[in-house]
Amino acid sequence: MNYLHIALALGLVGLCALISKWKEHGPEKDLVINSLRAIIQLSFLGFTLTWIFAHNSVAICLAVAMIMTVNSAIQARSRIKSKYKGLFLDNLTATVLSIWPLAFIGTFLIEGEPWWSVDHFLPLIGMLLGNTMNGISMGVDHFTHGIREKKEEVLEWLALGGTKIESTRDIFRRSVRISLTPILNSMLTMGIVSIPGGMTGQILGGSSPMKAAFFQIIIVLLVAVAAYTGSVIGLSLARKRLFNHREQPCF
Repeated sequence: MNYLHIALALGLVGLCALISKWKEHGPEKDLVINSLRAIIQLSFLGFTLTWIFAHNSVAICLAVAMIMTVNSAIQARSRIKSKYKGLFLDNLTATVLSIWPLAFIGTFLIEGEPWWSVDHFLPLIGMLLGNTMNGISMGVDHFTHGIREKKEEVLEWLALGGTKIESTRDIFRRSVRISLTPILNSMLTMGIVSIPGGMTGQILGGSSPMKAAFFQIIIVLLVAVAAYTGSVIGLSLARKRLFNHREQPCF
């Protein structure tokens, strides 16, 4: 692949933009601008990862991973409409605790030795962050919105002697389910309706289809674990913030 191939692919996007403008569909400007942004961002990522892989430094790898994690927490916070004080810190904590251990485990499962590998760890943590960020933000947003919407019901539980866990159990349960919806839906159709991107990349890179399938299985299982643990940790931290030490609501 070279710049000519990218230009040809961009030309197809330009053709779609021209048709959209001709038919007055509307999104032609977004198509062109977002395509150019994607080219710039991915090119920068390619140059950056090439430099990082060449140095093969654990310190640099962890620093870049932390930058990615912080940015993921910022993006997750921006997608939550019903915010509360300390939301960013809770998102960051949930992301680190749920994804970082799985990224190291996944690197070991895929590579074997060494237990850490820069050229495996960074792409893996990137995939985990990208696939779990939406789920965590959706779950926390549903929980914070739901607990405020059903404030009277929560207060009734508390007045009858219930704890904050008992008074928010149903909302918490629905929020966990919502946070897992994207990955659960993806798992239902994976291998039947669609060929996942990771598996496609492995096959195009020359790996055998079975090896690519094993790689994708590990990835999707890690994503499912990260989505569940991340949402449970994030929701637990949110619930703790929305009640004081006497289990009185402060929302």
